[in-house]
Amino acid sequence: MPLNAPVRPTMCATCPFRIGSPFQELAPALAKSALTDASRICHSTGSNAISANTGLPEQLCRGARDVQVHYMHLTGFIDKPTDEAWDKKCMEMGIVTPGEEV
Repeated sequence: MPLNAPVRPTMCATCPFRIGSPFQELAPALAKSALTDASRICHSTGSNAISANTGLPEQLCRGARDVQVHYMHLTGFIDKPTDEAWDKKCMEMGIVTPGEEV
């Protein structure tokens, strides 16, 4: 998977970060993991514990990315809580550009 894999443009219908999601109780642990470990793969894409094999290419979870960019913005690491600001910071730091393979 690319270092900076594609991010879902919106939260999937059952995203744990979506209010009313059947998986909403997972959001705090997933948010902690997204901030301390790595970006999360959306459970509606790729192969995973919830959906086995979705038949769709893996994408990063929109809800988890929103948590990441809001935190990065609050700490002053990026100038806006957006994917574009995240991509800009990655490029400034010499991290692979979006979609590039590691």
